[in-house]
Amino acid sequence: MNHERARTRPKWREWPALAVLLVVWIGAGCTNRLPLPDEPESEGTGTGEIAYVVQYRWANLPHFGDMVLTVGILFVIEDSTRVRAYISDKATPVVNQGFSLPDPVVVGGQTLGKPVQLAAGANKTLWVAFREPAHRLVQFRLTSPPEDTGLWVDAWQVEAIGGIAADSDSGFVYVSDVEGNQVSKYEPTSTGGRRVTLLAIEGNGDLTVREPRGLYCYGDSLLVVDSGKNWIQVISADVPRSGRGQVLGPIDEPLVLHDPVDAWVDASGRYYVAEQGRVLQITSQGLIKEVVTDLDTQAPPLPAAVVANTTQVWVADPLGQRCTIYQINTVTEELP
Repeated sequence: MNHERARTRPKWREWPALAVLLVVWIGAGCTNRLPLPDEPESEGTGTGEIAYVVQYRWANLPHFGDMVLTVGILFVIEDSTRVRAYISDKATPVVNQGFSLPDPVVVGGQTLGKPVQLAAGANKTLWVAFREPAHRLVQFRLTSPPEDTGLWVDAWQVEAIGGIAADSDSGFVYVSDVEGNQVSKYEPTSTGGRRVTLLAIEGNGDLTVREPRGLYCYGDSLLVVDSGKNWIQVISADVPRSGRGQVLGPIDEPLVLHDPVDAWVDASGRYYVAEQGRVLQITSQGLIKEVVTDLDTQAPPLPAAVVANTTQVWVADPLGQRCTIYQINTVTEELP
């Protein structure tokens, strides 16, 4: 038996032929094939482009007016009657009642009404501009509940408040007068403060304004929404009628705006502008980097206010009674 087995055992020279037969058999009759390794992606397909997409949309809200984002809290003027705080990064609107201002606001025994503008102040404070009983800016310490610091500004020279801003270092506050065509600098005090100087007056050129609205203070500069001229411009926060002037954009791609109303600056120095039908992210030189609302089929036709950090943008839509939170993302062609 051992001798017969030895005669039927294939010789070593026959192994290559057997290997070929084995491969043919596998290809023809084996149904449980071994998985093939993934092929590398072809070059040139890319990873998509950077764009903003809708992260959350808050609906069925009161009419949102001006907004400000500070210490992680979103403060909003609702229905031109009260200032409420919201938890900023939620899929649905959640009122942060502990940081909302009381309704009505009573300071020094006087009831203040018709809040119109907000600004983040130094040392975790919030500035609120009221229209009643007179134009007055009041500083609130962001405790729970907020309490006034005792500092305020009597802005009796202002015809109609278009925007306010606050210096995070010096404590000065700034007011744009949308009807008086001026931008003023104020020093708050416990007795109503004083106007330090007029930084910009009425005019059609650089460092003058027409119907100025949104303001944002960063460093020693003010970003001004010069809505009557469809501009944004940068003026000095300290020296009257000085600064860069109009933000023009590149020569081959000039910045063109349409009825801008509000502006913001994030921690990286990018500008955000809310204008008719869209919200823009712009470099400090005026190059449009992103149309924040570009991929949103329900973008607000008349956004009232914009705030941002380096990855998210909040846009108030009073006509639709909504607020939309956009997030920067990598998108592909499949996105709408």
